[in-house]
Order: sequence, then structure tokens, then C-alpha cells
Amino acid sequence: MGRPPGFDRAQVMRAVERKFRRTGYAGTSVDDIAKAGGLGRGSLYAAFGDKNTLYLETLSAYCDRNEAGWAAVLDGPDDTALERLRAYLVKSARFVHEDPDGLGCMVTGFVVEGVDHDPRAEARVRQALASIGRSLTECVRAAQRHGDLDPEADAAEVAHLLMAVNRGMEVMARAGLDTAALDRVCDHAFQGLPLTARARSLWVPRSAATP
Repeated sequence: MGRPPGFDRAQVMRAVERKFRRTGYAGTSVDDIAKAGGLGRGSLYAAFGDKNTLYLETLSAYCDRNEAGWAAVLDGPDDTALERLRAYLVKSARFVHEDPDGLGCMVTGFVVEGVDHDPRAEARVRQALASIGRSLTECVRAAQRHGDLDPEADAAEVAHLLMAVNRGMEVMARAGLDTAALDRVCDHAFQGLPLTARARSLWVPRSAATP
């Protein structure tokens, strides 16, 4: 079977990426991939190579988007840094529920599944997590410079805490925790940051406004 007319590589890649995110590497067969992309097996191999190669390509593309997306959320001036950290938590809480299929992060899926088929995939995941960690750390430092977070706090450790909350909320969302409960998690996580007295006095819980 030849590839269909109007073959759109990017569109096929996104469809296959979502299939991997839905069922994982081990749970996704070559036939599953071909069906998701609307291709025959021959066309799939000719255009993308084997399953491992395609997984690495879709994972890399996902990581590129994920890193750029979080950088856009977290980059900005010092005076709004604390709000950007809060936005990171809120977006983390809504990530799964706002996806039409309730899919989680491909990076988290890789780590949870424990995929060991290709050290290049593991290296790409580590690179993505390190990149997001740097964006978070810089945002924490910006909030410290503005006087919203304790200047003596270790910025990298605060960033790691936020990343752990991010991944934990994703897992709980996929397990069925609703958005109202996740909003409360956001509030507790935010309140647990090393806020200065001034910042704490201005803080209003998000869940207080949630119906």
C-alpha cells in the first residue's frame, strides 16, 4: 500500500505522538502506529523507519514544544515572576483535563513506563527536564529579586519542588482527581513556597473563587 495522496508528515507525526501518549511505547504496535497515522506498514517504514526511530522522533518533537511552551509561561520581568510561577502550577493542574482525550505529558509517560529501548530517548527526556528546570529556576530568582520570595531560599530546590508538584498533579488527574481538587493542591503548593511577608499578605487562594 502506497502512502495516501496529500501525505502530511507533520500531521501523521502528531497523530502517532498521541497514540504513543495514550498507550505507551510497549503498548503500541507497528499496526497501531500505521492505523493512527493513516498509513500502510510499507509507507510507514519508508517515511519514518522502524517503531523505535518514530518514537524517538515524536518524543523529540514533543519535548521541543514542551520546553518552548513552559519557557513562554515562565519568561518575563521580575515584577510578575511570582504570578508566572503560579501560572505554572495552574497550567499543570489543568493539563490533563483540558486535553480532549485526557492525555498526559509524553515525558512523564516515558519516565513512568520505564522505557529503556533507546538511550537517546532517555537523554532527550533528561534534556527536556533540565531545560524546564532552568526556566523555573530563573523565574524563582526573578521573584526573589523582586522581593516576593525569600532571597535565602535555594532557587533550584524550589524549582525541583514545583516540578515534582507538576508531575504529581498530572498522575492524580489521570487517576480521576477533578479540577476543583487540583486547584486546592495548587493553593497548598503555592502557599508552601518561601513567600515573603509582603507577598503572603497579597495572596488570594485560587480555589476560593472556584465554584
